Amino acid sequence: MPERIMPGLGLRAFYDPGQRNWGTSVSEDLRALSVLVQARALSRSTALPGIGSVGDVYIVPADALINANALALWDGEPLSEGWAFLTPQEGWQVWVADEGQHVRFTGGAWVEVPRPGIVPVRTLTVTAHTLELTDPGHILETTGSSGVTITIPPEAAVPFEIGTLINVTQVGTGIATIAAAADVSLNGVTGGSVTLDGPWSGAALVKRGADAWVIQGALAGAVA
Repeated sequence: MPERIMPGLGLRAFYDPGQRNWGTSVSEDLRALSVLVQARALSRSTALPGIGSVGDVYIVPADALINANALALWDGEPLSEGWAFLTPQEGWQVWVADEGQHVRFTGGAWVEVPRPGIVPVRTLTVTAHTLELTDPGHILETTGSSGVTITIPPEAAVPFEIGTLINVTQVGTGIATIAAAADVSLNGVTGGSVTLDGPWSGAALVKRGADAWVIQGALAGAVA
């Protein structure tokens, strides 16, 4: 029977005798399986060393000029080892040793997997921020004296899952405004905006449907 691609990791199997130099294909697939089952990488921020050690696996930094975000593994015949690269697929999850946490590949980037009971804080240092796929599961804090506008983008631009939760806290005196982009409904008001109630006030944003969000918390009022 001819070779076919198996579900899940896409490994190859069921070769006809002698088909496609199957020994090489099987070895490549076993290597991918060895890396991806209980995947563990040393780092995702360290530049890839010129020479690795047996068993080393890294996530290539996102700002690398080549192979950015790929899984890099030191492998090969003895005395002929080198870096082999696996292109990540949506949903792959890896434990990063030097951070002590899991990351998941989603939307073209590796993002932290929230740990139960721990909500990481991300400080916004800009006056305008459009929500992105790395924001869910975080508390976004505005800390300065200048106003900050946080915009909910349309689903076509940033495909958040239904049920996505993002928390916003205004720490500084600058007014935090939550704004819905055109064609996005915030509490049923298309294109609406709302401000938080002052320093140390907060709100929770939840996506409840396609381009439909709910905001709950300490709100000052709607902005025209």
